[in-house]
Formats: sequence, structure tokens, C-alpha cells
Amino acid sequence: MAGLLKVDFLGGEAERRARRTTAFLAVGFSVGVGLLAAIGAGASYRAATLGTTVFEEVGNLPVIAEIRRLAWGDESDGESVTPDNRLTFLFLGIGGEGHDGSQLTDTILVASVDLTSKKIGIVSLPRDLAFPLGGGRFMKMNAVNAYAEQSHPGNGARDTADALAELFAVRIDHVVRVDFSGFEAFVDALGGIDVDVERSFTDNEYPTDDYKWKSVSFEKGRQRMDGATALQFVRSRHGGNGEGGDFARAARQQKVLVATKDKLISKGTFTNPQRVVKLYEAVAKNIQTDLSPWAIVKLAPFAQGFSKDDIASTVLTDGPEGELTPANVEGAFMLFPKKQDWSEVREIVRDPFKTKEERLATFKPESDVRIEIKNGTYRNGFAGLVKDKLSGIGYQVSTVGNAAFRGYERTVIFDLTNGAKPSELARLKKLLDANVSTTLPSWLTNSSTNGADRAVVGEGLQPEQVNATNTDFLIVLGDSSLGIVDTLATQ
Repeated sequence: MAGLLKVDFLGGEAERRARRTTAFLAVGFSVGVGLLAAIGAGASYRAATLGTTVFEEVGNLPVIAEIRRLAWGDESDGESVTPDNRLTFLFLGIGGEGHDGSQLTDTILVASVDLTSKKIGIVSLPRDLAFPLGGGRFMKMNAVNAYAEQSHPGNGARDTADALAELFAVRIDHVVRVDFSGFEAFVDALGGIDVDVERSFTDNEYPTDDYKWKSVSFEKGRQRMDGATALQFVRSRHGGNGEGGDFARAARQQKVLVATKDKLISKGTFTNPQRVVKLYEAVAKNIQTDLSPWAIVKLAPFAQGFSKDDIASTVLTDGPEGELTPANVEGAFMLFPKKQDWSEVREIVRDPFKTKEERLATFKPESDVRIEIKNGTYRNGFAGLVKDKLSGIGYQVSTVGNAAFRGYERTVIFDLTNGAKPSELARLKKLLDANVSTTLPSWLTNSSTNGADRAVVGEGLQPEQVNATNTDFLIVLGDSSLGIVDTLATQ
């Protein structure tokens, strides 16, 4: 029959359009509910903390400002624009509510992103690293956030970032502080992360929420981790097979940070509305940051151009080749830079894009360099340790011994080449934190038949003998060079 109304109950084009409309409305409703819940929670927290009203604090929430920018096109949200086209982030991990020392930082990571060279550098700072307070006083770095949060509730993370930026003489653009619950929620909102476990280990002393212990184990290989498992992986401190202690844990934390980045920018994360809502809720409820969720979404595309080969990771340690040395400060264990002026640690934080091996390679001589080393300090065996260090880089060390004068504050390099090797001299000067003497007094130079009677004037007007005729540099070690090796190994 012509003109007969046809109805397709199995789903025609109209039905598909209706389903798409329903799905769109459902997602919009979910986003709206999540947004309102997050705004209400954030405003309530700020009002309770600052003694104001919820309505006053709604307008002060960062997310509201971001919505204004999104709606009115404020170009001040140029998160990727910095003078050097580089972004530096501070990541802090805390226990949070229900944990002892809830505001003490269990994790401290500085991550820099070079948007020009497409490189990422990550530096792990030990929680026991000494933070100078002035006047010869120190506190552990993991307590900086706790004191900052106590002084300025709700802004402790940003204050911590500013304090560390001043210490390391580096610009920190953004800070992210997450507690254990927030970390779990964020990883779960991502749908889990894929982590390469370097070696199998078991930790029989993993702390539980009821102040007891339990065993956790991880098998070598790539595996999918949910939030709870990932938290155990980054918190474990008593694992066997080389996975005990804070330094091994710091390396695992870097692995998880990279895995989280990979999952965050992977295909399907920001195209899944439900996942976006969960991520937003995790950020809004559990994470303190000066980055809004909108800014995180805006920055995500930049991360897609980075591969694992573009990431350099550094864990500051107190090992023989590390940058730190342990000390007891009024009964508290702390770690201090071997170079007491903090120059080495600052350089690593400011330029984290090189591995330890790459940084050491910059001191490798480009030509044959023959040196003699004398110990001008009171640290027994120091000259031998420095000889091993320099020989490993490529310097030819003919002799070591004690200087005629002990008590040099600064290392002195005597240039016996008459300025013929300036670049090699510059490398040694930087590596040893040394002064340079280019003058060889003629009245102390003897031209004997074997040429082995040369000498230079050291501190205290003491002559320091030069043993070989072909020596390029005579190095008299002072306290300024103590940081390049583990001098405690000789005590």
C-alpha cells in the first residue's frame, strides 16, 4: 500500500541518532555532576581551612578561573610558553589523611621538559636530603612541605616548589602533590598502567594501614598495575634482590611516572568521556596543584612527541660514584652534597637531560694528559681515590703521594705546559673545583740531566716536587675537591 508508514523496531537511522543523543546527554550529565561535586568539595575544603564561606571560595577555585579562560578565550593560559621553551615540574608524594606524618613527602621528583629538543629529564631527591635553614641549621627535605602546609594551608605544595627553586637556583613552573589515595584513584581512573619491573623482589615489611606489616612481591617483566599495586611498587623500601632502600625506590618511582605519562597520552584516554570524568575527579579531590585539569588536558598533546629514549633519569645517591654523603645531625640521619657548595647537585637539577655517564664523559680529556697528584688534605688515601677517578675518565696519572704542606682549603693545579692545553686545564679545574697556578718559578726549576728535580711553590711556601719530566699538570688536592669521591671510604 502506497504511503504506508514503515516502522523499524530493530533500529534504523533515527534510532541510531536517538542513541547518540542519549549517550551525549548522559556523558554531559556525568561531566556536570562530577564538575559540581568537585567544585563543592574544593570550595568546602577551602572555606573550612580559611574560615570563609563556601560561596566566597567557589569563585576562588582554580577550576572556575580556568572555565572563565575557556569561555572567554583568555590567552594568559599559555602554559607551554616560557622564556626558554622549557617546563619544570615538581612532583610530591605524601601519605595523606590517616597516615603518620600525613604531610611529609615520601616522594620528591623534579622533572624538566625541553619542548625544543624534545627531551625529558627526571631527578629524584632523597627525602633525607638536608634542607638548609640558615645559621648552620638543617631539616630533612621531606619536612619542607609539612611546615609549608602548616603555615599556609592549601598552598603548601606551591610554597615547597618555591623553596626548592631557590635552593637549586632553577625555575619550577608547576607543582603536583598527590597523596596515597589520590595516586591510587588516578591510576585506576587511567585504567591501570604498564610497568617494566627490572628484577623480581619480595618485601616482607610493607606497612599496612593498621600499623602492621605484610609481604608484597613483584615478578620481573612488563605487567599491568592497578592503583593499589602501583602504590605498593613505589612505596616498598625493604625488598630483596637489590630493591631495598630509598634509592632503589626512587628509581621505581621514576618508572611509574613515565608509565603514567605514557598511559595518559595514549590513544583512548581523552576520547573516553567516562575516563575523563574519573580523571577530573581524581585530580580535583586528591591532588594539590597549580595546574588545573583543563591545563593538564591542554599540555597532554605536547607529551605525545616524547619517547622513552628521550628521557634521562637521575637518582641522587650516597654511593661511591654518587653525589651525596651521609651525616648524623643531632641524632637524625641526613644526606649532604659531597660538594659542600651544592654546585654539583644544582647543576644536575638545572640540566637533568644528561645521564650520570654522559655528565662524566664531558670531563674526558680530548688528548693525552699526564698528571701527578699530591694529597694536601688530612684525609688519608684521598690522592689514591682521586687517581682512580681520573684514571677511569682517561687521564694518565704517573704518581700519587702526600704534599709537603697539609691543610690546603682549595685544590691547586699547577700548569706545567705553559698554557699549551687550555681546554684540558679547564676541564680539570671544573671537575676538581680548583684554583690554577700557571707560573713556574725559575729559581725553583733545576735542569738536571734526568729532569726530575723540578719543583713549584705550594702553600706555606713549601716546595712541591715534580717527579716526571713529561708531567702536564701537578695537582695538589685541597678540601674543595672532597666532593668528587667517597672520602668516607678511607676513614
